[in-house]
Amino acid sequence: MLPLVESWGRQFQELHPQAVVQVDRRITLASDGFRELLAGRADLVDWVREPFPAEVSAFRRKFGYAPLVINVANGSFDARGGTHAIAIYVNSSNPLRQLTVEQLEQIFSQTPNRGSGTSVSTWGSIGMKGSWARRPIHTYGMAPLRSSGNPPGIVNFMEIHALQGAPFRSDLRVERDRPGESALQAIVRAVAEDPDGIGYSGFGYALPGVKVVALAARPGGPYVQGGPQQVADRSYPLSREIYLGVNSRPGRPLPPLVKAFIELALSPKGQQAVAQTPDHFLPLTPAQVTASRLQLLGGRAISIVGYNDMQEMLESLDELFERSHPDVHFALTLKGTRTAPAALAAGRSLLAPMGAQFQPDQLAAYRRVVGSDPIAFRIAHDSLDPRARSGPLVIFVSAANPLSGLTLAQLEQIYTASHRRLRWGLLGLSGHLASRPIHFYGLAATTPLGRFMRQHALAGRPFARPFIGLPESAEVVREVGDDPLGIGFAAINHVTPAVRIVPLSRRAGERPSRASRADLLAGRYPLDRYLLIYVRIPPRGRLDPMAREYLRLALSPEGQRAIASGHLGYLPLSGAEADAERAKLGALP
Repeated sequence: MLPLVESWGRQFQELHPQAVVQVDRRITLASDGFRELLAGRADLVDWVREPFPAEVSAFRRKFGYAPLVINVANGSFDARGGTHAIAIYVNSSNPLRQLTVEQLEQIFSQTPNRGSGTSVSTWGSIGMKGSWARRPIHTYGMAPLRSSGNPPGIVNFMEIHALQGAPFRSDLRVERDRPGESALQAIVRAVAEDPDGIGYSGFGYALPGVKVVALAARPGGPYVQGGPQQVADRSYPLSREIYLGVNSRPGRPLPPLVKAFIELALSPKGQQAVAQTPDHFLPLTPAQVTASRLQLLGGRAISIVGYNDMQEMLESLDELFERSHPDVHFALTLKGTRTAPAALAAGRSLLAPMGAQFQPDQLAAYRRVVGSDPIAFRIAHDSLDPRARSGPLVIFVSAANPLSGLTLAQLEQIYTASHRRLRWGLLGLSGHLASRPIHFYGLAATTPLGRFMRQHALAGRPFARPFIGLPESAEVVREVGDDPLGIGFAAINHVTPAVRIVPLSRRAGERPSRASRADLLAGRYPLDRYLLIYVRIPPRGRLDPMAREYLRLALSPEGQRAIASGHLGYLPLSGAEADAERAKLGALP
């Protein structure tokens, strides 16, 4: 990290000429740098690996808390000798193509913590058939411990990220550094010579006779083969990270210059220096920068900014997510849908939970910042419960009005007709109402429901005069309830006995729907609305892996059950709807 840290030092002194940055060139190992931090002789220590458990324990014994470790770069894809992603190799004759990280743990660990809790010894134990089913698995790796009592950095990484803290199996075939050949080279050579072998190394150490296995973070995939982009966005499960460590007492601010140095490392200019390192370290993604900045601010959590009525379901999803990602925590700042677009655009929120679509001005501002459009995912139907803020849009008339139903074409005619001689008789009413004029009410055109009505019922056409647009659903219900000639639209949550919901159908001859729970879940109600989560993908960029995982959870059966369990009554997606959203997610880069 010396070239990178010195580059940051030069940048920092240009910004802070009163400061002096001293980079100790005598320190060549992360463990030596840690000792300087522990002794109070360094403000910052750079780590090309995760801290060893023994280091964290020593720090805790001395100070009573762990060091603050902030991710400032990604490791390389395949740079030999550097902090590179870990590839899993098998012999070229082995038909195995993919593994989950849980299977890796079962293969390499003596006592796995996940799954069945038992290690495997044959290829058939991980699902291989035929003659391979009875063949033994030969595991190759580095020595689990050095003479110092600590593991090599790669072993430490594997124990944390692949073995969940479990020890390597006792019959691991250990390869060591020797003149002219490193242990990582020797592992790949051994697997090339052993049809039953499997080992870990770097992508840059590939040889004829071996192949790399695609990996998935959890059962069901997706399986990722590994490449520069997948390592940079961490969709490849064994991507590695670069850190700065600091002694930060909980509840106390960092010294201003120390904080400023880390902020510089996370800045666009600091990340540009990452891209120029000789070891080909990879810059952080915007969401990764956001997570690190939150740590720097003391939050130690991933920020989610958005709709306040989604608090309960997001807390449930966060809890589920953190069970499978124990090192990840979320900070919810839910003050309303209007707060989400700018936070997503600026990278201050991993994703944007919203109760309505982007407004035109929000979308224009987002495009100016990001250079592309946000991508929306449905995660739940709106609620029928009066306690909820968001409900399906319904059409209603005065309780005494006998109107039996409308099609969307009739609804469009009512609200967009250029002349105002529409009479109730045109909608099939007889008697004294037949010749009376229709008074039409609704939410103002600038409100979310007003825009939804125009988009989904009026083909984008404007409301015709003298449409009476009001700011709140309750006001529309009140006006129509007091007007025997009135018709209005508003959220179903605010409907009172003074009005009657008019059944709707998409076209003539179709069974009309009153927005019942069954009709909403079956997709039969024409003006159903959804809770949304928007995500950010810059031009030629990729979806942040953590956002992808979060959406995958929200759209899973387990996530949908968590969403449906809330007391506000938001409804889960149907199976077909969830499948469609998952397919959309799978198609994103």
